[in-house]
Amino acid sequence: MMPSCRFPSANSTALGACRSRMEGGAAMKLELTNEMRAAMPLIEKLETEGHEAVFVGGAVRDAVLGLPVHDIDIATSALPEQVMALFPKCIPTGLQHGTVTVVHEGLTYEVTTYRTESGYEQFRKPSSVAFVQSLDEDLLRRDFTMNAMAIRQSGSVYDPYDGLADIGQSRLRCVGNAGDRLQEDALRMLRAVRFLGAYGLRPVPSLWRGLRMNKALLRHIAMERVQAELDKMLSSDTPERALAWLGASGLWADFKEPVPSRLMMRIQASAGGEGFEMAELGRLKHLDERWAAALLSLQAGEGDARELLIRLKLPNKRIGLIVTMLQLHAEIAPLVKTGDMEGLRAAWLEGILRFGEEAAGHWIHVAQILESHADPLPPAVAHRLSLLMKEMPVKSLKQLAISGNDLQQALSRKAGPWMSAMLKRLLYAAAAGEVANEQDKLIELSILWNEEGTYHES
Repeated sequence: MMPSCRFPSANSTALGACRSRMEGGAAMKLELTNEMRAAMPLIEKLETEGHEAVFVGGAVRDAVLGLPVHDIDIATSALPEQVMALFPKCIPTGLQHGTVTVVHEGLTYEVTTYRTESGYEQFRKPSSVAFVQSLDEDLLRRDFTMNAMAIRQSGSVYDPYDGLADIGQSRLRCVGNAGDRLQEDALRMLRAVRFLGAYGLRPVPSLWRGLRMNKALLRHIAMERVQAELDKMLSSDTPERALAWLGASGLWADFKEPVPSRLMMRIQASAGGEGFEMAELGRLKHLDERWAAALLSLQAGEGDARELLIRLKLPNKRIGLIVTMLQLHAEIAPLVKTGDMEGLRAAWLEGILRFGEEAAGHWIHVAQILESHADPLPPAVAHRLSLLMKEMPVKSLKQLAISGNDLQQALSRKAGPWMSAMLKRLLYAAAAGEVANEQDKLIELSILWNEEGTYHES
């Protein structure tokens, strides 16, 4: 049964352009993109030597949709050894699967022999590959009809499995039997969710049933692969749409490493439409800002968020930045609500000094899009906090015009815990403009504090 919850609207410009091209019949001929024209010498060389060669994959899909084209993939009836014999600069990147990387004018292109696959291992990779001469057979092994199209040298779109019609109807459909395609490669379930979000599609009933019936197979998929798909979802123009489909599908519950239980409850509540709404993540330009905003929308605590990101195998640096944004939000947002501007200023300065200028700047962006959630950051307050950060005379201990050695000599004291506490207090005083960031002024203030007996050796 298809989900009844409301999904965010997607930009329909690309789909509308595709429908316009299809008017008057299903046949379509495209003007090749610049990227395809740059790769045309490879197509021409292969065909001159009697081999069939076409553009395939995501580049074809995006060219049909009128979207920017990136990586160019070529499929051919030529065997790998024939491809390597035709081009002087080749890298045998995947000969067992028929793939040769051809270097042409400084750019690399994957050229793959038409093939069929069978005997999938661990619901991810084929154990057996057979080279074939039929383009139809090669396209039949692909995941979705929108990815099972090819573009010939003339620019004509070859579409044996009705990908154009599916795109025109804003639907996502597997090539052949949905259950078979998803069991061959369980990662395709997450790819399906990503495509639903990124292209503003809806799944046909057979695909949706396949997702629900086979989602347990995701337990065979490495978390690094899951994380890569989630990053791609969040990087799209409509990330909140992909996350809505992900929640409705229930795929979260079947990752190889489980989502923390409290966070899982929030995700399930969102899928049930219990008053939950995701922030407008597409307004953020930075991927990790989108991660932070999504976690804040789910009301994730620092501990649960960190645990999830660790299980997803994000790099430590990224985890640190995302969790720091959540920590800043927990400390700063409540003060915004109280209207205590002096308390907010003090906490903001301390937050910048503790977490760093980079994280603080990212948090300002994140907090401003949480308008439909608790703890929004009004534009006027965001501007004031940004200005405060910009005008801070010093933002880290490295910028402070005094060191621990300077303090030891000035106060004639041995190194100890007092020194770190003194430096932090001096840093805050300089950052707040209470003392100039000059060595003599800082030493003078440290002597005064020392005479007051504020610091003692432990």
